[in-house]
Amino acid sequence: MPGHNMLFTSRAFANGPLLIMAAALTIFSFSHALADDELACSGKNLFAQLKREDPVRFEKAIERAETIPNGNAIFWKIEKSGVEPSWLLGTMHVSDPRVLDMPVGFYQAYGAVDTLTVELAEVAEPEKLAIEILKHPELTTLQGDQTLDHILPPDATSDVAAGLKKRGINMNLMAKMRPWFIYMGLQTRGCDIRRSAKGFKVLDEALALDALNDGIRLVGLETPAEQFEAMSDVPDNFMLQNLRELLALPNGMDDITETMIDLYDQGKVGMIFSLIEFVSTDQAAAKALESRLITDRNKVMAERAKPYLDNGRTMIAVGAAHLPGGEGLVELLRKQGFTVTAVN
Repeated sequence: MPGHNMLFTSRAFANGPLLIMAAALTIFSFSHALADDELACSGKNLFAQLKREDPVRFEKAIERAETIPNGNAIFWKIEKSGVEPSWLLGTMHVSDPRVLDMPVGFYQAYGAVDTLTVELAEVAEPEKLAIEILKHPELTTLQGDQTLDHILPPDATSDVAAGLKKRGINMNLMAKMRPWFIYMGLQTRGCDIRRSAKGFKVLDEALALDALNDGIRLVGLETPAEQFEAMSDVPDNFMLQNLRELLALPNGMDDITETMIDLYDQGKVGMIFSLIEFVSTDQAAAKALESRLITDRNKVMAERAKPYLDNGRTMIAVGAAHLPGGEGLVELLRKQGFTVTAVN
């Protein structure tokens, strides 16, 4: 079967866009101790902690997740009369073994496809993705004489500087960067950067490389520039609030990512949105990010995937947060006339 050894040689939302993740592995690597050979990741499940410390709030988070359509599966079968089946896989952009352990039925489905569509075809060459960021300074840097301390109130400047220092990043090095770029760079854990340096692949990259090796056509549903623009479109004031909240968390992305991996491993991707609400004190900022980074891009992905799905034998593999919800990919594909059924 093609790809029978897939991923075993090796990766938000369920992380952020692939372009930012890949670039962060390169550009933000200075902020972590790469001499450390320890590849294990730290972090605790925030929901497990919440269940112990505030069971009432935990139950509310469960109730919220249960209202989100299509929130209990990461692997879906796509069917239409007269067309061979296709498949939809939610991914996480990390190299954790739990994520790389593919769901039941995946390998049989993979053996029957001739096209793999991912967020970015360029994910198979992450070095090129990092270079793409350097081509768009107008999207990643503050223009003119602006610096972060000019657009942040004094207390916020101190908060951000202290939070960056804790992560080994000098505020002066980030002074000209737009808040979204710093925020997305911090989405990548130090352990994932160390794993990348050791040759471990994140799930999306491993899938793309295996498809190329197995003679399966690789198609990107977005361009690098489009992923940049999605992030840069979120107003700076909202991104600053999201950045401050991230930096205020005692263990930052370690705890958030560990929580998301646990949810992903159980197929409970709808709970990711409950997690966002749990860690966000400014719901307007969180919604602005979700609307531009998830909802808007879902519509583009569904539209561009349709011609391949109409031919059948296609697998879509994109971040798991793009699947659930009334405007998620599962529902959007159903509106296109496909029957979409959870496999696991």
